[in-house]
Amino acid sequence: MIVRTLERALLADCFGRIVCATDSEQIAEVVSNAGFDFVMTGPAATGSDRVAEAARMLGLDLVVNLQGDEPLVEPSVLSDVAQELALHPDCWVTVACPLNPAESTLETVVKVRVEGDLAVDFTRNVAPADAPRWFQHQGIYAYSRVSRDEFASLPQNAVEKERSLEQMRILGRRPIRIVQSPYPSVSVDVPSDAGTVEALIEKEMMNRGSR
Repeated sequence: MIVRTLERALLADCFGRIVCATDSEQIAEVVSNAGFDFVMTGPAATGSDRVAEAARMLGLDLVVNLQGDEPLVEPSVLSDVAQELALHPDCWVTVACPLNPAESTLETVVKVRVEGDLAVDFTRNVAPADAPRWFQHQGIYAYSRVSRDEFASLPQNAVEKERSLEQMRILGRRPIRIVQSPYPSVSVDVPSDAGTVEALIEKEMMNRGSR
């Protein structure tokens, strides 16, 4: 799955460097064997804390953080995120996509409420009647060195811990700009998602082969 996610990032054709940040030697070996770079970090409370450490080690400024459970991410969305960060380096950037109303109370599906081009709230559970006011949040973040290091310097707050959503640590301190994607997010959040994703990948490969 992690290799597939890295391959999708490569297809975006907009990154100067693609690196897997991990504290797992097993993942590092898999990534290396597939021909991708990796950097070993220490244990981290969140993915963005891990990326902050890795980016400091590598001396990077603008970074797009693609979570490793997004093997079906649309490469054009990554390009849009990178472009938005280049235009607004003082902000965070993330992605909103259509929310299936049937998943409004599913806690593995993170939701984001958007006003204009900015995120105003994130949650895991919304009432079905309120679902039209929310989008699904996709596990992509982009940030500059300054805003990323600011995040990493802050303690986890109560809302972040309660919702298990790292972005709540920075929401209200810096704008979180939203890239709207028409593509539903299909990530592997629980083991049962793996079968769904594998079937979609197989279908995509079959469609590509029939062209």
